Amino acid sequence: MPQEGEFERQQREGSNTGEDKEKREENIDSLRAKLDAKRDSIVYNSKYIKYTKARFLKDSSRLFILDTTTKDFHRYRILDLPEHPTMNLGLNGLSYRDLLFEPSKTIGFDVGYHYYDRYLLNPEDVKYYQARTQYTELYYENPAFGRLTEQQFHAIHTQNVKPNWNIGASFAKQGSRNYYGSPARKADALAVNHLNASLWTWYQSKNKRYTLLANGTFNNLKGYENGAILNDSIFTTTTNVEREYEAARLNTAKHNNRNNTLFLQQFYNIGKQKSVDSNAVVLPTQRVGYKLAYNTQKYFFQNEVADESGLLKNYYIYPDSSQTSDSTFLKHLTNEFSYSFYLRGNSLSFLRNELKVNVGIAQDYYNYQQYSFNAKFQNITLKGDANYSFSNKANLTLNIQQIIQGRNFGDFLYQASSEIKLGNKIGSVLLEAYSQNQSPSIIYQRQVTNHYRWNLNFEKTKTQNLAFSYLIPKYNFRAKAEYFLISNHLYFAEGTDGDAYPKQIGSNINLLKLSLRKDFKFGKFTFENFLVYQKTDFGSVLMTPEIYTFHSFFMHHDFFKVLKTEFGFDVRYFSKYTAPSYAPAIGQFYQKGNIQFDTEPVMDVWIRTNWKRANLFLRYDYVNQGLFSKGYYTVNHYPMPYSLAKFGVSWNFYD
Repeated sequence: MPQEGEFERQQREGSNTGEDKEKREENIDSLRAKLDAKRDSIVYNSKYIKYTKARFLKDSSRLFILDTTTKDFHRYRILDLPEHPTMNLGLNGLSYRDLLFEPSKTIGFDVGYHYYDRYLLNPEDVKYYQARTQYTELYYENPAFGRLTEQQFHAIHTQNVKPNWNIGASFAKQGSRNYYGSPARKADALAVNHLNASLWTWYQSKNKRYTLLANGTFNNLKGYENGAILNDSIFTTTTNVEREYEAARLNTAKHNNRNNTLFLQQFYNIGKQKSVDSNAVVLPTQRVGYKLAYNTQKYFFQNEVADESGLLKNYYIYPDSSQTSDSTFLKHLTNEFSYSFYLRGNSLSFLRNELKVNVGIAQDYYNYQQYSFNAKFQNITLKGDANYSFSNKANLTLNIQQIIQGRNFGDFLYQASSEIKLGNKIGSVLLEAYSQNQSPSIIYQRQVTNHYRWNLNFEKTKTQNLAFSYLIPKYNFRAKAEYFLISNHLYFAEGTDGDAYPKQIGSNINLLKLSLRKDFKFGKFTFENFLVYQKTDFGSVLMTPEIYTFHSFFMHHDFFKVLKTEFGFDVRYFSKYTAPSYAPAIGQFYQKGNIQFDTEPVMDVWIRTNWKRANLFLRYDYVNQGLFSKGYYTVNHYPMPYSLAKFGVSWNFYD
């Protein structure tokens, strides 16, 4: 899943702590060697489990230590990630939109349905393990008491069939019931029923020349749309109706999105190889690669009862609204070939006097179908990236993607970044820039469904970005300034019938985004802070707040010398912004008027602890409800969840 964990934190800070991590891993491998010499006395622990992802195996085998701490463990809700918040429909598992301005850096064909993206398990999300012993992880989250609103469960199992061959599988379920306005006023009815599963294998030849990655990911996401409750004064007027029994605009409308992928990637090293860490890691001088991926996407929207609220405006296919059954299909086949070469100095460090160059070509074949419209087409994309490390203090990275033939001819993404390390106490400076030319998603250009129909032509969206970051890992400090210049921005706004309709702005949009992360530690106390300021000349179009802050204050204490416990509270706040409306039949957020809601801080209190191989948390969300306000909104008509206690546990098994 896209939720940030220890793996992502290691990558975010990896360029600043690379040498320390290498020393840690060397120490761990030395410990393993000693333990292996005493086979009868081996006691397996988390240090025997390492993992990686496909993108970190492109130039070498970069492994990362399994995270068994409780860091961020209590932040289970993927809609409320501290640095990636959302505006949403109030229920974990339903549609959402980024609260902060975070444009997608992709090119090529795009269906445009991204309202469930965070709930997807994609091939690039799969972790591959190096497990000296069988490893199993179980996770469960549930309300601590009261109504069963949101529940999550996942299981992961992996093991090495041979020292150089790993296999594994994962399974996850997410179920949620509406806080307000249950489908057909059935309080026990599931509004969210998501399933994610994966199978994977990672094989490496004994001489480290050949690497095979393969996985299958399967997603079946189901969500009921209630169209928002009719009572827009739920927080200001007393009612005798229980919240889950409030009348809603829709009662049987639902989305069912299926996204499945078969993925295969192979690498073969040519020429000399340099061994690192007792031959555990091999650095190639040349490498050829091949990637094959077959993805199918299916989007269904159904409504089995006539809409009497007037929310669904038009009926282009089925005159009777109780027969709405829209479907969109996409089949996507990718073939990609790549060649890499590496020039390294005498040092074996990853970031010291090294040049990496990778070039590739990818063919993407698509088969898109919606109602009577069926199209088959392809894109040919040239890819290239180069990284040169002048020393262990400075590096330069360039990345190019250009579509040279096909439906999206002319799309490109050019990126450049450079990091300069000034010292452990002074920190690092990171300079970044990118230029993007992106074709409109097909949802903006063509829609043929029961409630929406258009056939439009739009210009490509152009985005220019410059960013400057200053980081001091030793003092937990990160500051970033970003400037965006966007031309031909596409968005949904209110059409002539009062419903969502695609539009494009001919003017340039300027946006300045400043963010600051600073953590303070005072003995047993920690104070984490993340602040964002955004300023744009088109605030009502981008629909994003100027100010967003997140703060977490907690204390660490060990009980009975074995329970490593932290307890504290989180506070998040965002300023007023033009709140979007929501079109349930296509899952899109759109501008309708200039409605702005009063905003107040939202506070959660929590406790998290570690006992042997288990992590546990107990938290009370929105504990300050009724102190500043009785409730709040982020999207028009959709009240956010009320205060509720949640409980979660994760248990790891190493043998």
